[in-house]
Order: sequence, then C-alpha cells, then structure tokens
Amino acid sequence: MRRLPLLILAAFGMLAVGFWFGQAAAQSGAVPGSAQDPLASVSFVTQAISSALQGQVPDLVTAGIQSALPGVVTPLVQSTVQTQIQAALKSLPAGGNSTVVVSVPPGQELVADQGTEFVLRGGSATVKLLGTSGGGFADLTSGQNLGQDAVVPRNQLLLAARSDGRGIVPVGTARILVLVIGQYSVQSAK
Repeated sequence: MRRLPLLILAAFGMLAVGFWFGQAAAQSGAVPGSAQDPLASVSFVTQAISSALQGQVPDLVTAGIQSALPGVVTPLVQSTVQTQIQAALKSLPAGGNSTVVVSVPPGQELVADQGTEFVLRGGSATVKLLGTSGGGFADLTSGQNLGQDAVVPRNQLLLAARSDGRGIVPVGTARILVLVIGQYSVQSAK
C-alpha cells in the first residue's frame, strides 16, 4: 500500500521534469522558416552544391578512392570509376535545372524516356507509338490518355510512363516547340 503513493509521486515528478525539458527545448529552438532555420528547395540546394563543387568532383572522387582503399585500387579500376562518374556528371543538368525547350523539325520525332514530362508550346503534333507500346501518354492536365495518332494538345502537361519508343511527331511542315523535363531524344520519324 505504501508503494502506490510513491509511484504516483514518482510519475508526477517525471511528468514535471519532462514538461520542463520540453519547454526549454521549445524556447531555445529556431522557428521553422525563420532566418535561424530557413527552408530550402531541392533545386536551390542542388545549384548551391553544383556551384560550390564546380570542377572539383573528379579530384574529390580520386582523393576519396585513394584514401579509402590505399594500395588496393588498381589504376585500371580507378580510371574506370572516374570515367563512369564523369559520364554521369555530364548527363546532369547544369545548375540543377533539367527543363529545356526542344525544337523538333518535320520528319523528326521527340522520343521521351520513362518519367519524362513535356508540354507542347508551339506547332501541331500527334502521338507516335511503336507496335509494342501500349497506353500512350498520360495527359496530367485533363486526366486523359493520349493513344496512337492522338492530337497533342498545347499547354498541357504530358507524362511518358515507359521508355519504349513512344514519342510525338510534328504535323505538316512546321516545327514544334516542346518544353521537356527529363530524358529524351530527337530522331528520325519511323
């Protein structure tokens, strides 16, 4: 019986100490979004890191490989890793911005890779699918699916769900202007 009052007293004591620590932590911390704890977008952080490491990444990778595995990494492995890293860095967009405006002339087609988003900004185009590709492009603006030979609407966000050769081709003799976010290629229309 004597334990019950002691347990209640201990519980209130721990609760009071926890409340005191919580208040102290709340008063000392910065408010999210304030000058002490600013919010940053992914593109801002990517651009800041890219500009800070401009041209230094291959040297940093070499130094990291040599310090992590001294005497183990052969020059062949080291040069292979450096070549692959440099190729990957070249494929990254400058400044963290992967949005480009692509001009596609008649007789060519813009082929989008999986996850690529694009907006037709000028000209007229239709959807071109290979025989094995199904589904076409997802029109994220209207919530529709654009299948084979569908007219591509202007100023609507389209998404390629797969990398299976699906693309858009200009109609007529005018070129098309397409705002592209992601990986794509321009090739001869088949």
